[in-house]
Amino acid sequence: MNHPPRGADVYVEDEAELSLFPTLKRCWMLRGHQRKVRAPGERPPKRQEYGATDWRTGAIVRIRAEKRDAQAFCRLVEKCMHRSAQRKRRVILVADGARIHKPEKSKRVAELQQRYGRRLRLRYTPTYSPECMPMEKLWKDWRDQVTHNHDRDAFGLLLADSDRYFRRRKRDPQGVLRTIGSPFARRQKFET
Repeated sequence: MNHPPRGADVYVEDEAELSLFPTLKRCWMLRGHQRKVRAPGERPPKRQEYGATDWRTGAIVRIRAEKRDAQAFCRLVEKCMHRSAQRKRRVILVADGARIHKPEKSKRVAELQQRYGRRLRLRYTPTYSPECMPMEKLWKDWRDQVTHNHDRDAFGLLLADSDRYFRRRKRDPQGVLRTIGSPFARRQKFET
């Protein structure tokens, strides 16, 4: 991925779960003070955040869905295709090997790939290797900022936190490229 082909936008794609039940992670507290983390019940509401980042520019394409399924994945691919078509470029999308991403496992993905033909190429990372997926680094930062140890009691507030996070990241595409480890990120110059 260090030398993507000309005339193609390369996107790295992955999805993450947004739940009213917080993901628990150790955090710093003053001695003698314990932070309370709410547990909202047995079945809190959930949403899936789907995201794809342009490997060269750091632009984030994102959708939110009720379920983690091929239909939502195809909606994200369509959005990437639309963005790249405006730039007169084809799409190479790098995803993990989940069933919902593969044309041989999903009829919707097969139809989508057939409809776009050579303008869409799906590439997959090795099985069980999240370290090979650059988008995992962005989701790790997102979890640190949005889902870890959150104290939201209303799902709308948690959704707004996620939207706020992506609005902030959209304003700093170079920061996104640095987060995902893209070789196209410009080096920051630090003054001493």
